[in-house]
Amino acid sequence: MKIGIFGGAFNPVHNGHISLARQYMKYLELDKIIFIPTCVPPHKSGDDLAPGEDRINMLRCALDCEEFVISDLEFHRQGKSYTYDTLQELKKTYKNDELFLIVGSDQYFYFPNWYRAQDILSEVTVVTSAREENEYNALLEFRDRTPCMQNTVISNLDVFEASSTQIRNMIKNSKDVSNLVPSGVYEYIKEHKLYV
Repeated sequence: MKIGIFGGAFNPVHNGHISLARQYMKYLELDKIIFIPTCVPPHKSGDDLAPGEDRINMLRCALDCEEFVISDLEFHRQGKSYTYDTLQELKKTYKNDELFLIVGSDQYFYFPNWYRAQDILSEVTVVTSAREENEYNALLEFRDRTPCMQNTVISNLDVFEASSTQIRNMIKNSKDVSNLVPSGVYEYIKEHKLYV
């Protein structure tokens, strides 16, 4: 099987995440995508991080096809969530499968500095796509001048310009985010008074 690994804070999951996952399913001919919310992201402060249970519940509200599954494995480890450790766990279950690690373009530029980046690159195919219209060429240039990134995949998918940070800030400022998140996620955020 070809399996996409889509990690992130998903704080909250938004329409951009879902659109990207659907496009990757088709573009990479994946059999399924595993969404893995991070427990404590190593590169972010956890100040405005919604509880893990809420982020998993929002994913449940958002994911509407059986090829999209959620894993809570990062919540069973102590300390920061390193992708390398997560992949070691996944490889126990998916020994003979081809794994594709989906990373945001912001993290792609930083990827050579990730914990055990070389080991990750030797075990999975790292894929990314432009987050903004003018970013695609910058990604290609970065890959071309960064030896360890040569075998990564940069896709030119449709761009949905939204971020979880933007959505949280809009909620704090009492602005409508109903067009940026799936309807079930919008209702969940309102009901549980998240990010206010």
